[in-house]
Amino acid sequence: MPKLLMDITPLKVSPEFRRIWMGGLFSTMGYQITSIAMTLEIFALTGSTAATGAIGLVAVGPLIIGGLYGGVIADTYDRRKVALAASIGMWLVTLCIAIHAWASVHNVWVLYGLIAVESLLQPINQAARGAIIPKLIKRRLLPSANALTMTVGTLGMSVGPMLGGALVASVGYNWTYSINVLAMMVGLWALYKLPPMIPHRDHAQEQKRGLSSVAEGLRFVKGQPVVGMSFIVDVIGMLFAQARPIIPALVVVSFGGGDSGAGILLSAGAIGALLGVSLSGWLKNIERQGRFLTLSYVGWGLGFFTFGLIAFMLLGREPSDSVLENLLPILGGAAALAFAGWCDALGGIYRSTILQTASPDNMRGRLQGLFIVTVTGGPNLGTGLVGGAANVLGAPVAAMAGGLTCILAIAGITVAIPALWRYVPKPIEDTAMIPQIHPE
Repeated sequence: MPKLLMDITPLKVSPEFRRIWMGGLFSTMGYQITSIAMTLEIFALTGSTAATGAIGLVAVGPLIIGGLYGGVIADTYDRRKVALAASIGMWLVTLCIAIHAWASVHNVWVLYGLIAVESLLQPINQAARGAIIPKLIKRRLLPSANALTMTVGTLGMSVGPMLGGALVASVGYNWTYSINVLAMMVGLWALYKLPPMIPHRDHAQEQKRGLSSVAEGLRFVKGQPVVGMSFIVDVIGMLFAQARPIIPALVVVSFGGGDSGAGILLSAGAIGALLGVSLSGWLKNIERQGRFLTLSYVGWGLGFFTFGLIAFMLLGREPSDSVLENLLPILGGAAALAFAGWCDALGGIYRSTILQTASPDNMRGRLQGLFIVTVTGGPNLGTGLVGGAANVLGAPVAAMAGGLTCILAIAGITVAIPALWRYVPKPIEDTAMIPQIHPE
């Protein structure tokens, strides 16, 4: 059993990592509560899956800019100060969201504007945080630290949506949004307590700024086919398989349960991911990490397809707003989404480890920025794509089509570029040297 459970050694040996982990947990949970509340509010104001899907379209442009240039900033300045400044900006945005609710504004365009600003700041914060972690622990503990870091997101995303749906249903948007204002203060404290995190750079690196620095990071990815394929399969998975924009509509026509039912379904993927990382001790025995990562995205697509199939089979019933009266349908849909989340989380551990071990310290921020662009920009584009497809095809058919497209596209690109599928890592020495990735 101990070999199955997640390794928590990084939390024991590094007080700095422990603080940033705890602060991230509070911030992520508060962010997820707010995110779900905003999704429910926009759907309540418009009654449109396209409007909820537009959340991703509004966020994707600022997110790409923040991810690309946030990585440059994190490779240029003290990463602690970069993360702290971005987090303070996000806290101010959160405060504005709460004020909008207390003032009874409830305007879709105001919400879109706040989402856009937050989407610009979030990847800057994450790029700096991601580049900090390898400096807080020994290299041999990176996979364990990545699993622990993923629990921050998965625990927040599993508990947050359920709390968000329940809070909206019980106390309304005002108090629901206000919770994140308090939760993010814990994250600010954790960053403030960190020591300076100055990136290592030589003279040539200091001369590069702006677009030239971004281009250098892109050239590095292009020269590493394993790293490049890890980005490609992630984009495919996140682009075609997104449940969030269609869940509010599917609750009405298929699953039932009202806002609380929506919260359960929105949490299901993260619950599966949390289970996966909590029982991730066996992953250290995986040798063909690239093959495992590729298959994890196939599992993600399969789970989404199954979710759509269940919703399609439930069409024609008249669901109520009671969770108890619709418990079996909700649990069936939640199980499919939990499987998808489980697959994504297990593969994600190696996705992060590959990036951290493949990049030198003076480029780590930029690769983290690119990573954020794919893992968050892809879902944001995906919410718009799936939400729009649902308006045309209906939500159940859109889910089935998205899951099947994900599986077939990953199979096709893997046949065309087999570098990731063939990848077996060389042992990572516990030294300051960073090994280079080889596809064979």
